[in-house]
Amino acid sequence: MSLTDYQPPRYPTNLLQKDWSKRKLHYRTDRLEYIRKVHDVEVLPDDVWLVTLPKCGTTWMQELLWLVMNDFDFETAKKEHLEIRSPYMEFDYMVNNDLENCFRPIEQLSRPRLIKTHLSLPLLPHQIWDKKPKVVYVARNIKDAIVSEYYHARNVGAFTDKSLDDYVREEIEGTKLHDPFLHLTEFYALRHEPWLYYTSFERMKMNLRQVILDVCGFLNKSIDESTMEKMLKHLSFEEMKKNPKTNHVWEFQQVRAKHGLPAEGQEFNFIRKGEMNGYKQELSPEVVQKVDDWVERNLKELNITLDELLLLENTKA
Repeated sequence: MSLTDYQPPRYPTNLLQKDWSKRKLHYRTDRLEYIRKVHDVEVLPDDVWLVTLPKCGTTWMQELLWLVMNDFDFETAKKEHLEIRSPYMEFDYMVNNDLENCFRPIEQLSRPRLIKTHLSLPLLPHQIWDKKPKVVYVARNIKDAIVSEYYHARNVGAFTDKSLDDYVREEIEGTKLHDPFLHLTEFYALRHEPWLYYTSFERMKMNLRQVILDVCGFLNKSIDESTMEKMLKHLSFEEMKKNPKTNHVWEFQQVRAKHGLPAEGQEFNFIRKGEMNGYKQELSPEVVQKVDDWVERNLKELNITLDELLLLENTKA
């Protein structure tokens, strides 16, 4: 995959005071026209935008948000694929390469819209910085996310000849498309803004009830105890794992068809393990050490700890 240095027409200087001229951005060379068009996407005042790095509890939070925004309509949630109810903005162009119609899935959504994206802060539609709709950001331990990305890629036919250790080694030594550390720290710096709710996969694992309450408060919605119990069951790992509407079956079928693969035949369930610190059991000790050093080195340069980013600094004994 070829990447090109990219400079957007504007940076979010009204949100963060930093030297944006030193903020390195790069995007896929074959999708530069697309990312330029993203800059001017129309944002509606009642939108909710869900922003994460890949494999960071995105689907979990997406289902949670959709239910809160739609009066806990569990019946519809069980009938319709999540990615149709709440599109991933980058997906349509990724599959169809149609620059003219690539935003149609989000434009045709009924309001209020819930839109998912993996883009970093300076690559988002600039109207998000100006209009400040509701934005939800979910962080996750990068070490777990990178392992999960490997299995996700295998499901669409990539890296079938590459071991997990080799994949992770190459990822941390090469250029990252998503600039994970800046992606995380720029949203972390905005965590006290009233229009942004910042949480982590780890917080969701440790206290899902509280995160549901937080989201309801953030979106000005109320929830009674009976509905809370339904939410906790519906959003449990066991239920999410076996629910075809939250395992991106619809998306996988399109991607696999694009690559000439049979519609069925995923190696792994999209919702696979959902563990904290699972990377330690999946990687060799040598690669675990490499990943730990990589994260520590990068976060030291940014003067922040992983526990701070994951909102765990006050949970340790």
